[in-house]
Amino acid sequence: MASRWNLASLRRNVPVGTAALRAHRLRSALTTLGVVFGVGAVICMLAIGKGAERRVLEELRRLGIRNLHVEARAAEPPGHASSGLVEDDAQAIVAELGTFVRGAAPERAADRRAVCDGRTADARLCGVTPVYARYLDLDLIEGRFVSDLDQRSREPVCVLSEPLREALLPGRRALGARVRCAGLAWRVVGVARAGVLTPGQRPQLFVPLALAHAVLPSERDRREVQRIVVRIAPEAEPAAFGRVLESVLERRHGGTHDFAVIVPEELIRKEQRTQRVFQMVMGSIAGISLLVGGIGIANILFANVVERTPEIGLRRAVGARRVDITTQFLFEAVVIGAVGGIAGIVLGVSGALAVARAAGWPVLVTPGSILLSTGTALATGLVAGWVPARAAARVEAIVALHHE
Repeated sequence: MASRWNLASLRRNVPVGTAALRAHRLRSALTTLGVVFGVGAVICMLAIGKGAERRVLEELRRLGIRNLHVEARAAEPPGHASSGLVEDDAQAIVAELGTFVRGAAPERAADRRAVCDGRTADARLCGVTPVYARYLDLDLIEGRFVSDLDQRSREPVCVLSEPLREALLPGRRALGARVRCAGLAWRVVGVARAGVLTPGQRPQLFVPLALAHAVLPSERDRREVQRIVVRIAPEAEPAAFGRVLESVLERRHGGTHDFAVIVPEELIRKEQRTQRVFQMVMGSIAGISLLVGGIGIANILFANVVERTPEIGLRRAVGARRVDITTQFLFEAVVIGAVGGIAGIVLGVSGALAVARAAGWPVLVTPGSILLSTGTALATGLVAGWVPARAAARVEAIVALHHE
């Protein structure tokens, strides 16, 4: 019974442990630093990794899980005759693979300068078909998207992406405005929320594909496009269908590989695997920091045992039990781990926010990372303090009183 912990034992020894920590403030603070930096590193690294993962996955999902993207590339091998990626390829894909394809949306794009009422902005002129908005999940804020009638009538209408509207028409009604771009005055019929722009990407100006063919110069074929978005049926497996799609296009292009088939679902899986590896590596590095902090706590407490041997002997001589000595030293270790954990949380969150502000990189501090790092800090204190505490409890009173 004398060797068991109880509430009375805690009440007796917590004040003694607190007084010992106050008496050695500098030593306690230096010992705590190892835990602080370890916990801070765990939270900061996991926040940066999670933020990066969320941003990339949002971008990939915006492309559409059931979409395959065929993008124009330089011809391989070079010098082979090919018209490149053209609008007719989209029609051929639907005709040949119609069972597994819901539709195809070609896109012709080029960077141009847009002007409206004296304001100018760099834009990306995108010639698209009406299904493009549905396949790419573009949310309309105002008005409508380009229609089949716009395609047939070749009416110069356009849909602004939200960032471009803010640049050209800040605080003004966009519908009905005229935007000059690529030699034409386009009438605005809608505004779309086009998602997050990647670094260096210009905000989009969507126009009918038929007019984009007319206003954008072409080196090979006047109906060339930069991308075809292929919406596949639910029963089609994206990776397998991507290989079939590649073989169909390669046959149409006479064996010339001047395109790339991109499967967003595959990219998401690869990105998730990469992020898991990244987080494991970063977590391991941060865990090493915590391990170093735990070794520091153990070293300091072992030094305390030697230095405070007379104090231990005096306590034993006046009736303190071994459990009291163990409780005192273990309490000191846990306090160091807990204080280090709390300070580490503040440091980690602050560091993550500083990275987000300085680098423009998204961060995501999750409750799981805080619980993991705090729990690890407390466990570090317990484990690192247990052996020194037990060593202190084994010191015999008579030996401790004669220690110099």
